[in-house]
Amino acid sequence: MSLLESAEVLQRIGSSLSMRDRLHFTESDKAISTALKVTDTNYFAQRLKRALIIHDPSFIDEDLLREHDALSAFAVRKTADPKQTCGMLIAIFAPYVDRLEAIDDISEFDDFDSFFGGKMMAEQDKARILVNLQKFIKMDDADEELCLLRTDKIQALLKVFTKAKFDDLDVNFHREEYSVVSLLVETLNILEQEELVVDFFRYENKFPLNFFPDTILDVANNLDEQSLENVIKDMIEFFNEKSKIIDQCFGQQLPVMLMYIENILELQIILYFTKECEKNIEIIPQLYYQILMVFVPGLVESENAGENYKTMVVTFINLYMEPLVVKYLNETVANFETKAVQEIDHFQKEYEEQEKLEKDHLYKSILSEYSTDEVKTNKFELLTSFTKIFAKSNNNTNEINFKLNFELINKNLKNLKNFINFELCTDIIEQAKVKVEAVGLFGSIDNSILDKKKINDQTELIFIKLVTILEQHHVKPGFENAIEILNKYDPTEFKSLETIENLNTVEPLVKFTELINIGDLIYQMLEIFYENELVKKKVIDRNEFLNNANQSKKHFEATLDGFVASGLNVGIDKLMDEVEFIYNTLQLPNDFNPKSNRLDEVVFGSTKCAIKVVEILSNHINLLNGSTEKGVIDVFQQEIGERFFQIIVKNIKKRQISTNGAIILISDLNLYYDFIVNTLRQKNITPLFAGLKEIGQLYLISSEDSKELGKLIGDLSKFNGIFKQEEIYEFVTKRTDWNRVKKDVEKAMYGLGITDCAIM
Repeated sequence: MSLLESAEVLQRIGSSLSMRDRLHFTESDKAISTALKVTDTNYFAQRLKRALIIHDPSFIDEDLLREHDALSAFAVRKTADPKQTCGMLIAIFAPYVDRLEAIDDISEFDDFDSFFGGKMMAEQDKARILVNLQKFIKMDDADEELCLLRTDKIQALLKVFTKAKFDDLDVNFHREEYSVVSLLVETLNILEQEELVVDFFRYENKFPLNFFPDTILDVANNLDEQSLENVIKDMIEFFNEKSKIIDQCFGQQLPVMLMYIENILELQIILYFTKECEKNIEIIPQLYYQILMVFVPGLVESENAGENYKTMVVTFINLYMEPLVVKYLNETVANFETKAVQEIDHFQKEYEEQEKLEKDHLYKSILSEYSTDEVKTNKFELLTSFTKIFAKSNNNTNEINFKLNFELINKNLKNLKNFINFELCTDIIEQAKVKVEAVGLFGSIDNSILDKKKINDQTELIFIKLVTILEQHHVKPGFENAIEILNKYDPTEFKSLETIENLNTVEPLVKFTELINIGDLIYQMLEIFYENELVKKKVIDRNEFLNNANQSKKHFEATLDGFVASGLNVGIDKLMDEVEFIYNTLQLPNDFNPKSNRLDEVVFGSTKCAIKVVEILSNHINLLNGSTEKGVIDVFQQEIGERFFQIIVKNIKKRQISTNGAIILISDLNLYYDFIVNTLRQKNITPLFAGLKEIGQLYLISSEDSKELGKLIGDLSKFNGIFKQEEIYEFVTKRTDWNRVKKDVEKAMYGLGITDCAIM
């Protein structure tokens, strides 16, 4: 039996033939046709499968393929008869396969008109036919060698055709024949050259190297708003121009515009802005605002990019600017803290240098008064001069020390309020406000990368840093230095009788009160900042006790109150020391014990000492008005009143008081009472001075009425219950005629005198 008579052999031969050869082989002999018919369905179905055409026996559309040509042959997705379908495909593409095989050197081939049968057809149709031809060749792979040969040829032909279309694209693009370019783009798109087409457009529309100015910052590295405005304007014009070209060239065929703008944003624009931000990170909020709120809205609608064009651009901007924004949030508060602390340190350094210069000038000024000719002729040196001068005379040394200390203390007292600088604090608060406004910009931007919570957290952090910086680096050290100087002040050290008589105020207390005023102003500014930037903008809830911002503000307030209390305590001490010093110097021994016993020779009225004391106190009791709470003022005034009372009592007990002198004492006591009632006006301590006023009566009673004096001592209600009987007795012992009235007084008080006692 011949091999060709074996069905199995025939089937093996048929399975290795190309589709057209198998059909020819089948038609050559009836026996062959019968043998191959068994495997025809599977063979042709496998070929169609490679072209993604499914064999479906239930599919009914016998005339489907007759409606297609080389352009739409592969539009069919199903077939009930694989052999018939392949036969129709062979009929369509066989002429093209024959022409392809006839080409000797495809690299030199350019006669595409003849390849497509001399028909007039669009370039897009030519491209579709070539793509379909390649698909047909790849599906006909039973004869592997033949399939490989044809595949190489069609790929080479496609390459030549594609290059020709790119050449046409280049020519027409530069001629600005964008309607032709659009057709060529469609052709190349059919040829699956999308990436190369996009690359071509990018290459021909490179972002200019000189697009940006050298910088958008001024000489101080601050943002030049006009420069940024110009850059944004140029960006809008650039992309709108390119968008128009892309719409004309690409329509909706390829998403070129989005890819194009994203590429430039990432590699050019954001890179440039990043370098600018590295010079000054504080420009980021304004920069981000301008890009999203001016640049994006300025873009015209793009057919190519679609209706989500601007939304996608915002997404790109947020994606590539996020590292900058995060860096800004991480560094801006630290930068604020560093700058503020540096300003405070600079202020302190300048203050200390000025102090040193003033002190040196003071030294030189005083030393020049005592310097010898020898010292004057030599080069002045402070320590040497001190040594030489002190060696000359111990008297000179004492006088120099006295003058030097006196001048230093005066200078320190005058500078007390300068320990806290209001202008410096105002500047730092303003810097914080600028920071908050910058962060707030993110909240005013549509589609901002930062949400409300993040913005609020950053605002709160800035406020906390502001309060902490002012408290720890300036207000606290300032008050500590001021209180230290207050503590060192001794009102008795440098005063003469002349200076006491001319004294109107206790300088340390006045200056410290000025410092309190400054501290209160700073707190009020922080309160305004807190209200406007945090509460009104709903960054925080003022009633949330555990909130960090609320806690820091309360801590600042408590710190300020603590220093005010400490300073006022010291100030009151110094004021009372001053008052006591006045009593010790201006209150003369014969003020209440005139030398003359004749009334017509005694000068009545309040003593110079009492008048001066009341004047001093009157000048100080209202120092705190307007600078602190009424409760603090009341405590301050009550403390002054109580301690004033104690000093008066102490002063009376030190004096010898005659009957005539009692009139003068009563004048003083009435003056004090009037001061308390009409000037100090603290009702809590009025009873003290009402009782004190009655003490004058103890000295007014004549020695001849000593029994009445005793009765007066026993009537405690007369003194408003302020003094115990023992203390009233002590007052009476200060009468100049005490020895004369003592017996009667004691008898009236105790019921018997010492002479009435007998030893048993």
